[in-house]
Amino acid sequence: MNFPKTLNYIAGTDMTNADRLDLLVRNLLQNDSDYERASQALRRRFVRGAQTVEAIDRGGKKTRIKREKSGTKYKYFIEGANGSWNEPEERIWVVAMYALWQKNRG
Repeated sequence: MNFPKTLNYIAGTDMTNADRLDLLVRNLLQNDSDYERASQALRRRFVRGAQTVEAIDRGGKKTRIKREKSGTKYKYFIEGANGSWNEPEERIWVVAMYALWQKNRG
């Protein structure tokens, strides 16, 4: 797992005042098995035919994730409040948003 921009961002974040997404990202960075479990769960949803997958963004609002094939790799996009689709700088953010949704659903 290599997310240099995210590691830099988290290192500069005051975790005592961090939101739930930042706390979850920090946990995923520190625990490879948690990251892999959440990443595989997200991947399975798309492999099983989902066009979009629910997630929770930084503001705690429901959003959606979509995946598009680009050559031999996949790109993940998050739906913005205005309906536009944006690719995060690093995939860990998509995985964390999906994992946060999983935790909130039950």
